[in-house]
Amino acid sequence: MAHTSLIAPISPRPKALRYPHPVKSRLDQLLPGCSTALVHACREAPDLVPYRVRQALNRTLTPALVPGVVAGLLNLPRAEQTYSRHVLHADPQGRFTVVALVWASGQFSPVHAHYTWCAYRVLSGVLTETHYAWDAAAGHAYPFNSIARIAGQSVCGHAGLELIHRLGNAAHEDPAPAVSLHVYGIDSERVSTHVNRVLTSVQRVA
Repeated sequence: MAHTSLIAPISPRPKALRYPHPVKSRLDQLLPGCSTALVHACREAPDLVPYRVRQALNRTLTPALVPGVVAGLLNLPRAEQTYSRHVLHADPQGRFTVVALVWASGQFSPVHAHYTWCAYRVLSGVLTETHYAWDAAAGHAYPFNSIARIAGQSVCGHAGLELIHRLGNAAHEDPAPAVSLHVYGIDSERVSTHVNRVLTSVQRVA
């Protein structure tokens, strides 16, 4: 069977925004020092940036601080039909945006790659990450494994079809939501349109 509309289109990437009057972000309030550590990580060679960002998250999200961060995020308004997304920090130079995601039981992302580098860490609960391989000849993505990402685990990746995944909270027996912190190499104005590269020709997991 032929597959059409394989990947959502993307508009040309505009020049990154600049924010002349930065204010104290929610990230700085919940996790002092994290945004500064991320700025330093973004000064690395491009190939190293996702790994350094992941390391920065792991250094600043100490066991003593994580419960307070999670409590603060769970006090924010939440969507009912999909996972909730909260922008916590917009880098004044537009180099990165920090987003918190809150996942109720049964809530999943679409299958997607990324237009930009990314890194995330699970703060509470368990996320199921399913990986997909891209078959260029067939124009189709196929799942090949699933991993349980427990609290404390972190992941990073570059832009492109080498990392295609789906994230979600499959813990139906646990009423508590899962919480994760994500950093994307893009300015906050384009988080909704220039992060997830959604794939529509996908073999679904049974």
